Amino acid sequence: MNDDRKDLNKLIKNRDIYKALLICAFILWPCILIAAIYFYSKKGSIALFIPVFTLIAVFVPVYIQFRSLNAEVKSKEQGKL
Repeated sequence: MNDDRKDLNKLIKNRDIYKALLICAFILWPCILIAAIYFYSKKGSIALFIPVFTLIAVFVPVYIQFRSLNAEVKSKEQGKL
């Protein structure tokens, strides 16, 4: 019983870490996009568009992992009841 609780706590901690990463990414992404549009309009440089699209590609696996952890936590919490 104690091991199950430790496993659940570890899963919740990992889920919270992934959630924080996703929140940070979704806060940073519009800022980088606005900066990219600004620099493109003023300087004609599309260099900042690379991080905008890279951030999306990098955080898709993080989102998938978050969803699977969230589902696992929910199933374990329902199994306890």
